[in-house]
Amino acid sequence: MANETALDPKQQQGRILASTPPSKRRSRRDIYYWLESLAVFSHSVSLSFTASMYSICWTFLSLWPLLLIYLVWMIIDKAFVSGRIRTQMWLRKLAPYNWFCNYFPIRLHKTAELDPNGSYIFGYHPHGILSLGAFGAFGTEGAHFSELFPGLSMSVLTLNSNFYVPLYRDYLLALGVMSVSRSSCVNLLKRGNGSSVLIVIGGAQEKSACSSWHQQAYIYDQVDNNPRSRIYRCQAIIKRVAGFTIPLFYGQGFFNRTFGLMPWRKPINIVVGEPLKLPKKDNPTYEELDTAHTEYIRRLRNIWDTYKDEFLPDRNAELELAF
Repeated sequence: MANETALDPKQQQGRILASTPPSKRRSRRDIYYWLESLAVFSHSVSLSFTASMYSICWTFLSLWPLLLIYLVWMIIDKAFVSGRIRTQMWLRKLAPYNWFCNYFPIRLHKTAELDPNGSYIFGYHPHGILSLGAFGAFGTEGAHFSELFPGLSMSVLTLNSNFYVPLYRDYLLALGVMSVSRSSCVNLLKRGNGSSVLIVIGGAQEKSACSSWHQQAYIYDQVDNNPRSRIYRCQAIIKRVAGFTIPLFYGQGFFNRTFGLMPWRKPINIVVGEPLKLPKKDNPTYEELDTAHTEYIRRLRNIWDTYKDEFLPDRNAELELAF
C-alpha cells in the first residue's frame, strides 16, 4: 500500500484552486470585479445619498419630530472638533472596504516602527481629486492599518462643512473621521496613547492647479486647467464662497472601461516614512517651524527618490512641490 503524505493547508488550498475549472475562476473574478466597483461607487455617492435620504424623510409627517430633534442635535453636537472619538471598528473592518482597496489596489507600506504610546501627524501627498487612497488606507481597515501600526488610533481629517450634512456626518464619525481645524488637531493629539491624525495636504488649490498630464491626476484624467481659463476663474470663485471646489475630471465607467466618473484601476502605493520627532510647544517660533518644515520636505523627497522606480517605473513626471 502506498504511503500518503498529509498536505498542509496551503498545499490543500493550491490543490483545490488547481482543480477549479477556468470558467469558475473567471466567474469568481467577475463577481469580485463588480463588488469592488460597487464599493467605490457607493463611497463616491455616500454624501449625496445620505443627504437625499434625509430630505426624503421630511415627506413623511410622522417623522418630523424625530427629524427636528436630529437637526438640533446635528447643529449643537461638536464631537468632530472636541476630540470625542466615535470610531466603530466593526464598521472600518467591513468587507466592502476590502473590496474598495482591492479595486485599485491600495497598498500601505511601512518603513519604520511607530511607538504605540506616541501621537503622530501623518501628512498625505498628493491630495488628488477625491483623496481615495487616503480614505481607503487610513479611514478603513481595507489596507490593514491597525495590523501594520498596532496601538495607533487613526483619525482622517476633513473640512467642517462635511459634518453639517445630515446622516453623512454620522457615517464619517463612525469611521473616525474628524475636523481638520486647529482645535480638532490639538484635542485629538492631546489624548495621547497612540491617538494620531492624517492631514491630506494640498486641498482645493492643488486640485485646481493640476493638469491632466501631471502624474498627480493618476486615477482620474482632468480637464486642462489653465489659470487664465474661465473654468479656473469659476473654480476660484466657488472656493472663496464654499471653501472647496471640484475640478472637471473623468475616468472609466461603471459598465465600461473607457469613459465615466469611476476612477481608473491603477495601483496606489502609500509609503509611511520614519517619524520626525519634535518637541511639544504651544507657541513655536517661526525659525523652529521653518527648520521642521525643511526637514519634513527633505524626508518627503527621500521617500520619493527611494521608491519612485519601484512603484512608478513608467511615470510621466517627477516630484514637484508647491509652497
